[in-house]
Amino acid sequence: MKKVAILGSTGVIGSKALEVVRDYPEEFKVVSLAAGHDSKELQEQIREFKPKMIGIGSQGLMKAITQEIDLAIVAVVGKAGIAPTLKAIALKKDIGLATKEVLVLEGEKVMTAVKKSGINLLPIDSEHSAIFQSLKSGQNKEIKNIYLTMGQGRISAMSEAQKVRLTPKQVLQRKTWVMGPKIGIDSATCINKAFEIIEARWLFNLRPEQIKVVVHPEYCCHSLVEFTDGSTINELGVAEMKRYVQYAMFYPERRVVKNIPAINLSNTSLSFQAADLDKFPGLRLGHEALKKGSRGAKVLYTADEKAVEKFLTGKIKFTEIVPLIAKEMAKI
Repeated sequence: MKKVAILGSTGVIGSKALEVVRDYPEEFKVVSLAAGHDSKELQEQIREFKPKMIGIGSQGLMKAITQEIDLAIVAVVGKAGIAPTLKAIALKKDIGLATKEVLVLEGEKVMTAVKKSGINLLPIDSEHSAIFQSLKSGQNKEIKNIYLTMGQGRISAMSEAQKVRLTPKQVLQRKTWVMGPKIGIDSATCINKAFEIIEARWLFNLRPEQIKVVVHPEYCCHSLVEFTDGSTINELGVAEMKRYVQYAMFYPERRVVKNIPAINLSNTSLSFQAADLDKFPGLRLGHEALKKGSRGAKVLYTADEKAVEKFLTGKIKFTEIVPLIAKEMAKI
């Protein structure tokens, strides 16, 4: 039985992890649950899973990691995930990582520590899990390029006049991938994809020019690896985060993902398009941040955090988010 700590248990990823535990109670024991604050949902989780330890706030996150566990699911919001991730690595605990900030802000430090400790750092983000899985077909030194896929939703088809009038509620109305407000806005501006570029650089030890982005409207191919021999390997599946959470939890095994259908290949098409940087200007900022080193990533993250908060509180328009961030990046 694998002993698990779930940090961010009331969020989307944490809830999916608990679904997996519910599906396979004989395989997992929830030792600790941690969240940013107490809530009715957390209390319900405590009653159901009966963890040995419950953590609230930053100190609670650190205590959750120090329990006798085999795997830590790090799915907290924001920079709060960095310290417990580094602590888990130091304690030689495997990690299922869903918190972007860990690698965006401390990628070099984290991956150096991972290499030294010999643990498994398993990405839960769909694109990076897809790359991780595709790399089972080859070695890192054999990679020519990786291709992170991105969707092309209704906002991309809007005129500038329509985008100017968008409200936070309208931006957050999505068909796929249920997300919190911050990551939902970041996905709409493509800043989330810029963060994924930075994450991929550190996760897979790539040169920035090896990391490409392609538009994939069907949402069923979740990223690709092109090897030096011309072979391209990808991961296909329905757009459901539970698959990636469960892959990390059972790694290196695979099990049936209960209540999630396999992709219907007889009724599925695949198309890929070059990502138009004029249409998606936020994409430029990921590579720009990498060119400017660790300072670039930190400025990108901080400027985005402030701009998104201004949009969510009605202080700026949706179309002002990326220009504000770009203005701060230009100061470096």
